[in-house]
Order: sequence, then C-alpha cells, then structure tokens
Amino acid sequence: MRAGRIAGVEIILNNWFLVLITLFTVAGLASKVMLVFGAVLWHELAHMLMAAGLGYKVKQIELLPFGATARIERLADAGAASEIMIAAAGPLASMVLAALCYAGIGEAGNWQEVLSFVGEVNLMLAGFNLLPALPLDGGRILRAILTRRRDYRNATAIVVMISNIISFMLLILAGLGYLLHNTINLTIIIAAGFLLITARTENDLAGFRAMRILASKKAELSVSGVMSTSHLTAMSNATISDVIRLFGPEQYYIIHIVDQDFRLCGALTETEVWEGLLKRGIKAKVNEFL
Repeated sequence: MRAGRIAGVEIILNNWFLVLITLFTVAGLASKVMLVFGAVLWHELAHMLMAAGLGYKVKQIELLPFGATARIERLADAGAASEIMIAAAGPLASMVLAALCYAGIGEAGNWQEVLSFVGEVNLMLAGFNLLPALPLDGGRILRAILTRRRDYRNATAIVVMISNIISFMLLILAGLGYLLHNTINLTIIIAAGFLLITARTENDLAGFRAMRILASKKAELSVSGVMSTSHLTAMSNATISDVIRLFGPEQYYIIHIVDQDFRLCGALTETEVWEGLLKRGIKAKVNEFL
C-alpha cells in the first residue's frame, strides 16, 4: 500500500507490516504503533543518507515487519564495499538512537517509559536486521563479503540457505513457546514466514544480476566512449567459472589467455565470456572461448 512521499521518495507499506501494525492495534498498543513506525523510518533514513552520499538515488522505501528495504537506482551495480556501507548504516543508526534513549532515561521524568520503549524497539530492530538472512541488512552484508570470493548467484544461494535455517529455527522457537507456555507468538511466526518468502524471491532475482550489470557497463561505455578496465590473466586450461567469479560490477574486464609456457594465446572481453557461456556452460575451459 502506498503511504505517500518523503523528500521525493515513495513510501510503501508492505502487507506483512500492515498485519503486524494491526496486531499491535488490536492488542491495545495503538499509542506505540507510531513509535515503532518512527523507529523504522529512522532506520531507513540512515540507508537513504548513506546511499545518497555514495552517489545513489533512492526511489522507493518499503516498510517491512522488522525494518525496511530501499529501492536504490544502480544498487545492483554497486561493489561489495558500497553495499556493506549502505546495509550497515541502518542498524548502526538504530543502535545509536537506542543508546541515546537509554542514556537519557534518568533525566526524562514522565517520559522514562517512552524512552525505554523507543530504546528497546531500536535495539531489537538493529539486532533482528543484523541476522545473516535475506533481505535483512545482515544478509546483505554477508552476501557482499562472500562476493569477494564467489560469484553473486552462489553467494546469494548460501545466504538464502542460512535464511531458511533461521526461519525454521524461529518456527521451532514459536512451537516451543506454545508447548511450554501455551502461548502463540505471532510476531515470531510472521518473521519466519516473511524470511522464507522473501529469501526465495532474492534467490530468483540473483540470476538476472550479471546480465543487468553487463548491460549497464555497455550503456556506460557507449555513452562516454571510455570506461575503467581491469585486466585478468588466465591459463588456457582454467575453467571459465574461475574467471567469472573475479568479475566485479564497477569495471569492464579483458581476459588475457596464456598457454603452459605463459605465451599469449588470445584475449576475451567480458561480453564474449557471457555470450559464450550460454553455449559452452560454466565448466568449460577458457581456451574453448577463443
């Protein structure tokens, strides 16, 4: 559901978020709903400011049950360092606000209860978002770290597997709560369901990222006529998967191929690699692409 715009950024309320807010309201906690809403916006504002500082434009923010996700132009083309900085900004901002709330409780007078609640909400928001699960900030940070050694799709698959494990652990935790205390924790169940569904979506989208990045590079090179290039050297009998995992989003790649005597056999552009990959497969040898 569209909720309006803030500084030109469209605000979307996710259906899961609406369910959680409804549960708060039905439970007689309507007065605290706006505080939770504000905490989530504060968290996402930090993402927005970091993205803007790195030169990315935020088009849309979707408020989720335990955080939010920003639709940022060209974020899929960002390097690992930029993605980590943008993802970490939200939890850091939440922890800073929580610390300020707890530090001011002693002098808050009648506002002690409010400050305590806001501090607790922000602390929980930061903690949950740092879980290594997609689409949470912790999952994005972990995936960005993994992409330094693996290709994006493989890194996503690993984090999705961890996300599923966390989801099932949350369901088990909810089940134990029911067996031991005869209570149903709907918040945990919603969190588990949310992670299961959204992690699967992230996995489905990962396969398209490489093609989007290549298209973006081609467009930039066509417009400017010049682009920063990185050169790789590969043995002729190396597998193409070993080459692809070294591709990053911020440079165009030229691969120099050498034989067993380290003599140059030929060269491939990044475009030729991706086009040849469709015919020869990920396990093909580099010299098969010449």
